[in-house]
Amino acid sequence: MKKLSELMKNMGFNSNSSDSVKEAFIKHLIKTSSGVNVMTPSERKIVNTNPSKIVSFPQQLAFEFDESATNDPQQIKKA
Repeated sequence: MKKLSELMKNMGFNSNSSDSVKEAFIKHLIKTSSGVNVMTPSERKIVNTNPSKIVSFPQQLAFEFDESATNDPQQIKKA
């Protein structure tokens, strides 16, 4: 099994980039491959040092529209 640094090197990632860019890239890879949202070490450090400033946001609303009703030409009203 390859190390993450070897995978990033094979993908052409700049090894001289900042740690935050590396963390963001790895976080993106984890999110897209498994759907899991993880915290980077720098994010975890910020949360641990300032727990009183953390605000939890509500979940985004999701709507499941029934497309069969909107695509039926007999149900569409003409102006």
